Amino acid sequence: MSGINIYGGSFSGDDKSGSAFEGVLAGMESLGSAEEGGTIASIRAALSEAEDHVVIETVDVRRLLPLLRKYAAGVEGQLTVPGDLFDQMARDEQASPGRTTELQYGEGLGWRAWCARDLLRAFETADAESEQVALVW
Repeated sequence: MSGINIYGGSFSGDDKSGSAFEGVLAGMESLGSAEEGGTIASIRAALSEAEDHVVIETVDVRRLLPLLRKYAAGVEGQLTVPGDLFDQMARDEQASPGRTTELQYGEGLGWRAWCARDLLRAFETADAESEQVALVW
């Protein structure tokens, strides 16, 4: 994958904001119930088999929306400068030189915050519009 873009209903996320999607899924899974974990496992299975995109069905969007809200709030609360995920990305890179790819794909707090922010917007839009969420690379 060269970066993941997020779409949900009429919402289109920032270019490559979904790159940390697997890191966000892992964080959500650690907070979720068994039912939410099963939904996340299904998304992971689809992700491992996909060639260029994954679709999250509306029913799964609605099931995971409260968990995603909780996760996104938690990640936001960890940012050194509240609300400034790009500052956090720079701090992450300074703390882990030479690990830019790993940070981008889920290890970096700033990247996970960016992904969670746009994923939450996509989920909320998809929920309101009774649509799916798509992650495309």
